Amino acid sequence: MTQNEKNPYIALICSHCEFFKEDDIELECAAFKILKNMLQKGMITQEEVKDAFK
Repeated sequence: MTQNEKNPYIALICSHCEFFKEDDIELECAAFKILKNMLQKGMITQEEVKDAFK
């Protein structure tokens, strides 16, 4: 199982980032922290995050 499969936020947010590297999975950028927090609080939905990457 990859880290992406263990953490759905990484698969949702980070996998689209040009700076994301599977080796740096333990590092969290500010954008990831903000989006993860907003998702957890219900301020945004997963679908809204996916739409932003279109």
